[in-house]
Amino acid sequence: MRARIKHLLNKYHLKLVYKDIEGKGYIIHTPANVPDFIFVKENLSDEETEKVILHEVGHAENDDNVIGNYKTNSRAHDCYESGANKFVVSEKVKEYANLGYDTMNANWLNLAQYIGTDNYWLVREELQKYRFKG
Repeated sequence: MRARIKHLLNKYHLKLVYKDIEGKGYIIHTPANVPDFIFVKENLSDEETEKVILHEVGHAENDDNVIGNYKTNSRAHDCYESGANKFVVSEKVKEYANLGYDTMNANWLNLAQYIGTDNYWLVREELQKYRFKG
């Protein structure tokens, strides 16, 4: 597991569990002072596992900022998922920039497809954050 993933799990006090589950992954929020759990489907590719973990870490970072019941309120559900997806894009673009790729001339459409999102504008926006860093 990459050091960045381990850092994020520690930062948000998350415990990672691989299990034979139906979906690709989910987070279980627990009471204060108890780590939340991220469950990830066994036997996913390393790349898919990383995306699932990042998505669930995105929930850990953003879920407290959303008001409403995830299961019964579609607007709240969309906000929860949007925050988690944005976290994935942000982390993957950060990784891309840290690897030394040219963020000014990057093909953001191809990068978005690689990340697994159809939110091309978000990828473009995230890339622009690195325009003058070098």
